[in-house]
Amino acid sequence: MSKQLILFLWTCIVIVLLSSVIKCGKSRRKREKPGLKYSDCGTEPGRPLRFFEVKANPVPIVTPGTLYVSFRGNITRDLPRDISFEIGLTKYLIGIPFPLPCFDSSLGSCMYYNICDNLQKYEVMGCPKTLKQYGVQCSCPFKAGEINVKNLPLNIPKVRGFAQAFIRVRGDYGLKLRVLDGHSKELGCIQLGFSVKKRYRGWLFKI
Repeated sequence: MSKQLILFLWTCIVIVLLSSVIKCGKSRRKREKPGLKYSDCGTEPGRPLRFFEVKANPVPIVTPGTLYVSFRGNITRDLPRDISFEIGLTKYLIGIPFPLPCFDSSLGSCMYYNICDNLQKYEVMGCPKTLKQYGVQCSCPFKAGEINVKNLPLNIPKVRGFAQAFIRVRGDYGLKLRVLDGHSKELGCIQLGFSVKKRYRGWLFKI
């Protein structure tokens, strides 16, 4: 094979590679801005809890930091006292979902039983002012009516311990929250998709 032919073939290869890189760059620039995606994932036709809208700021979620959440929904009848939360958390790696386990019984895909037992003190004391001003019910039973919460501040802590070693916090996530009664019957369900990034601490700036 002559030197001219070899040079010609390598030139063609370089041109193909450069064109693919340029196309990739263009597609990255056209990528949608990360946002919060949500859907009401309830499957029970007669479920009393329905979600209409969920908003969050900032997005991507910054950790550690404060997340402001707004949501609208409806409770068609009083919820029972024996309710539990089932949370499924998924991390996406190159578009492939990986379910995360439950860390320290508080982070990840966890079950939270007897929610009303943990809120019993508020039945006597009443809701804290920090929650009352946002119209959040904090004692059981949760009464029927419209739900309309605006800019509720939530503290997003730094991930520590075994969870920090197990997962890289930055990335895309999916979260599914199911509200269940004492017989594991679904009362409501919401599914969220969101991105998370670490707070950058530089020499001059904090982002």
